[in-house]
Amino acid sequence: MTSQFRSQLGSRSPVSPRIGAGSAPGGAVAATPAGSGQRGWRTTATTLAVGLLCVAAYQASSANAWLIVLAASAAAILVSCRIPRPRLPDVLAVAVAAWAQLTVLWTSDVAQTRSVALAYTSACVLFLAVRHVATTPGRLLAVGGSYIVGCAIAAWHLIIEARGPGGRASAMDMAVRFGIEGTNINFTAYSSVTAFVLALGLLKIRAQPRLVRIGLTVALPVLASGVFLNRTKGALVALLLVVVYALLSELIPRAMWVAAAAVVPTLLLTVPLGLGQSALRWADGTIGSAATGDVLSRVEMWRYASSYWWDALWVGGGAGIFELGNPLGIRPHNAVLAVAVDLGLVGLLGVAALFAAVLATRAAQCPVGLRIAGLFLVGGFPIWLTGVWEFERGPWLALALLSMLPVQVAARRMEGEPARRVTRPPGRFGARPPVPVASGTVSN
Repeated sequence: MTSQFRSQLGSRSPVSPRIGAGSAPGGAVAATPAGSGQRGWRTTATTLAVGLLCVAAYQASSANAWLIVLAASAAAILVSCRIPRPRLPDVLAVAVAAWAQLTVLWTSDVAQTRSVALAYTSACVLFLAVRHVATTPGRLLAVGGSYIVGCAIAAWHLIIEARGPGGRASAMDMAVRFGIEGTNINFTAYSSVTAFVLALGLLKIRAQPRLVRIGLTVALPVLASGVFLNRTKGALVALLLVVVYALLSELIPRAMWVAAAAVVPTLLLTVPLGLGQSALRWADGTIGSAATGDVLSRVEMWRYASSYWWDALWVGGGAGIFELGNPLGIRPHNAVLAVAVDLGLVGLLGVAALFAAVLATRAAQCPVGLRIAGLFLVGGFPIWLTGVWEFERGPWLALALLSMLPVQVAARRMEGEPARRVTRPPGRFGARPPVPVASGTVSN
C-alpha cells in the first residue's frame, strides 16, 4: 500500500505558487496575470496625463495663461505612455505651430513674434494633447468639464456682482457692462459662448452619469447669463445663433449644416475685404447702444490689415507684428485677417485646412457629428468676424473635443455588444484600426 501511495503521489505535478500570487476561495491558488504590474503603471500614467490635461483645460478659460496651458498639454502627451498616431488634423496643427515659430526669421520685432508664436504653439499643442489623451467618454467629459467649470465660475462672479447693491439697478441696462477685474471683458464673453457650445456637445454623450448631465444642464443658463451681463455684441449674437441653430438642426440637420458650411466661411473672408460692410454697420447699430461699442473702428482696421497683408502676401509679416505697426496698436479683430497678417497665405491655408479636416470629417460621420460641427461654426462666426479669438486656447480646445465627440457617442450607443468590433468606414482622411467596443476606448 505504501508503494502504491508513493507512486500516486509521484505521478502528480507539483504546484508551486509564484511569489505574490493570491489565494482564491476554497484554498485554490490564483496566479497573478502576467503583465499586471505594467498595466497598473500604464493606468497611473494615463490618469496623470488626464489630470494634466484637465489643468490645461481649466487654465484655457483664463486669459494670458498660455504658458501654463502649453506646459501642461505637452506634459500630458509625454506621460501618457502611448506613441501618438497622428492624423491629418494633427499633422496640420504641428505645421501651423512650426510655421508660426518660423516667422521669427523675417519679423521686424523678434521678441513680439516669439511671444505671439508661443501663443499659437500653445493652442496647437493643446489641440494635439486632447486628441491624444481624451480617447474615452470619461476622459472627454473630464477635460471638457474642466473648461466649462472655469468659464462657469467666471460667469457666476458676474451674476454675484449684478445681484449686489450696486448692480441690481443696472443689470438690465444694456449700456452697462459687467466684467472681471484684470480680464478682458470680451474674452470672458467669448469663453462663455465657447463653453456653452461645448456643453451642448457633451450632452450628446449617451449613458453618462446623471450627475454629469445635471451639471452640464445647469451650466447652460449660468454661461448664458454671463454672456448677457458682459454685453459683448459678438457674443450675444453668437449665443442667439447657437440656440436657434440647435433647435432647427434637430428638425433639418443636413440643410442647416450645408447653410452653415457655406455661409460662415464665405462671410469670414468677404466681409473684411469690403463686401457687406454696410449691412454689418446697420446690424451693429440696431443691436444694443453705442456705449457697448461699434464696428466702425474695426472696418477701418480691416482696410489697413488688408493692405498690410498684400505687402507680405505669402509668408506674412511675422506673428504679432501687425499690432506694433498700425496706428491703433491693436490686432485686426478678424480671424482671417489676423492669421493672414501674422502667417501669410501659407499659414492661413494651414489653419483653414485644419478646421475643415475636423469639421467635414465629423459632419460626415454621423447625425450627431453633423449637428455639432454646425454648432461650432455658427457659435464661432460672430466672434471670429469681429473679435480677437484666432489663437486663444478655448476654440482650439473645443475643436479638439468636438472632433472626438461623435466617436464617443457611437461607442456609448453600441455598448453591451462585446462580440462586435466597431469600424469606421474609411473617409477622405482615413480611419484608424478597429478597437473592441467593450474596451470603451476609441481612437481618432
